[in-house]
Amino acid sequence: MPGKLNIAVDAMGGDNGPTVVVEGVVKFFNECKRPMTEGVTVILVGDRDVLSRLISISGGAKLPIEVRHASQVITMDDHPAEALKNKPDSSMVIMAALQKTGVAQAMVSPGNTGAMMAASLFALGRIEGIPRPAIAGTFPTQGNPTVILDVGANVGCNEKQLFQFAVMGSAYSKSIFGIENPRVLVLNVGRERTKGPQILQNLYSMLEASPLNFMGNIEGNGILKGEADVVICDGFAGNILLKTFESIADLVGGSLYLEMKRHWAARAGFLLMRHAFLKLWQRLDSAEYGGAPLLGLKGVSIVAHGSSSAKAIKNAVVAACDFYRSGVNEKIDREIRSFAI
Repeated sequence: MPGKLNIAVDAMGGDNGPTVVVEGVVKFFNECKRPMTEGVTVILVGDRDVLSRLISISGGAKLPIEVRHASQVITMDDHPAEALKNKPDSSMVIMAALQKTGVAQAMVSPGNTGAMMAASLFALGRIEGIPRPAIAGTFPTQGNPTVILDVGANVGCNEKQLFQFAVMGSAYSKSIFGIENPRVLVLNVGRERTKGPQILQNLYSMLEASPLNFMGNIEGNGILKGEADVVICDGFAGNILLKTFESIADLVGGSLYLEMKRHWAARAGFLLMRHAFLKLWQRLDSAEYGGAPLLGLKGVSIVAHGSSSAKAIKNAVVAACDFYRSGVNEKIDREIRSFAI
């Protein structure tokens, strides 16, 4: 039976304001089954009066939801380091402090990603041997879900840092998706080992000599085909890849809608294939994964999209539960030590 788990959630930092965050937390308790919700308390951090009113309106008064007051908000336009210094009573800083002091065991924010990274590093610290934590994004594919890292925390990386991403990504894939021996590949402009900049060629040699299940390079068109369980890249390439993928669902949905408006036969066909289309939409919907974890920290930090819907917030809380309960950090710590990079 799952033990007690307190999850702090930044209710003020997202683009859509606290209403959507509160709705998402209520959805978590009302829509998720046991044992997911068992023992979980969500601590919403933000304006106490606003949050108390929204919890009541959303029907969450009797749910295990607590409120911690914060008088300041870190916005998307704030510089991360300056925001942490100038806004010590912000929802994000207080949320991170709750985990640092052991009041919470995990945290979720749809706010400023750079500030979330900085707050997490300051409050939690790094796992020994990992100088740069990475954001691990999950992509649906024709096969198993594919973990891609980094998707935004580190714009430039050397081969040692990218190697550490591979170790962390492999441990994450094993723990969260139950893949016994994840296939690790490097995002590159070609599959040959001599392709790409020297850093990626050096990384190829390092991974080839490691115990990881390294399968070589992968081009962008192989990811959604399910050719890899873990894809390694720096945050610059990974973030572009992530944002491009997020637009696919809009393209598919928008195209279907236009075709149905133009042709009655298309509307009839949609009705006949409605179940298949809904399944496809569910696979493509980034809200299904909710948030991406920062790997390499001594704690649980889930970065949600700034424009997260209530559904995405719900699934970000689910991601926090899964991460904490699966013991990912302990596995990463053991594997980093065993590689002695």
